Amino acid sequence: MNTTHSSRRLGIALSLATAVLLGACAQTPPQPESTSPTPGEPPPTPGAKALGAKPGAVAETAPVALRPDHPQTYTVVPGDTLWSIAGRFLQKPWQWRQIWRQNPQIRNPNRIYPGDVLKFSYDPSGKPQLEVGERAEVPLLKLSPEVRVETLTQPIPPVPRDAVESFLTRGLVLSEGQWKGAPYIVADDDEQVVYADRDRVYARGAIFDQPRYQEFRPGEALREPGSGRYLGTGGVYMGEALLDKDDDPATLTLTRTVAPVRPGDRLFEIEPENELYNFDPHPVPPDTEGVILAKLDTDVTQITQYSSVIINLGAQEGLEPGHVLAIYGQDRTVEDPVSGGTVRVPGERAGLLMVYKVHDLVSYGLVMQAERFIRLQDRVTTP
Repeated sequence: MNTTHSSRRLGIALSLATAVLLGACAQTPPQPESTSPTPGEPPPTPGAKALGAKPGAVAETAPVALRPDHPQTYTVVPGDTLWSIAGRFLQKPWQWRQIWRQNPQIRNPNRIYPGDVLKFSYDPSGKPQLEVGERAEVPLLKLSPEVRVETLTQPIPPVPRDAVESFLTRGLVLSEGQWKGAPYIVADDDEQVVYADRDRVYARGAIFDQPRYQEFRPGEALREPGSGRYLGTGGVYMGEALLDKDDDPATLTLTRTVAPVRPGDRLFEIEPENELYNFDPHPVPPDTEGVILAKLDTDVTQITQYSSVIINLGAQEGLEPGHVLAIYGQDRTVEDPVSGGTVRVPGERAGLLMVYKVHDLVSYGLVMQAERFIRLQDRVTTP
């Protein structure tokens, strides 16, 4: 039903007049209960939109499952990750947010450093919590035979840094239009077919105003199983290029190449490396469903612990770095040896995956636990 501006103004005026008349004799209405978090508890975290779920759906908060042998205190050491520390206290490491108390005395409390002493306790309402009990002096790292001394000020990452670092800086998924619109290499200065380190090349398609660029080649298109929906095209990292002269074409020198470069390879500005400590484990909302599309390390035949994979859930589904999903094998149809016919056998849980880089329609995830064989097109869902 359409409502005119005049009728709206009339309705508003009548409402205001009624409110004034009733306000003289009306009692003060009861105040709603405060939704502020209990002191010492982390603030509520908005849940991501699940695939197929209503917008605004949030993950249900399951009771915290503590390890029976959890320590009362723990001193963080180099090599720890947020996941490994959470695993010392929790049966489900993705429940980290439910016990992590931000210490107001600590600047930037989301960062945990080697030397920090974590203290386990219960808040006044009986809920478990974990906080930085004290911040020890950061140890010094002496680098021999050099004379300089550096402090260990790097906060611990949520996942093993060496397992994801190359994919964070060299991972790229773009649409066909984005690939076509990217600047590209035209030729080299010596009529070669392929190019390598220290070769001079020419490029077009942009105003080149950065000192360094990365080279990518469009790879295979990513498509959703079943529907065939196009999800983007992954980029194959080729190396870097140093700008010599901005012109049309621009002149660049190749460096750090990992594979032969060819005409048509695209160039992209090098973005600042993402900080790995800016997310922590937390579950995806209920009813989130997706599948494993591909593995990022094509040199490895099997998907095991700390393998990086691509899943068909991205920013449009509300995914964010730190989201944890359970991996389940595919359902199978087998023959019934007694009654005849066929029966559908459900796939069993195969492991856990944590998202660490999110694109529009897909995300990169790291396999944190591999309990069974993990295969392409295995399901990923709420843990």
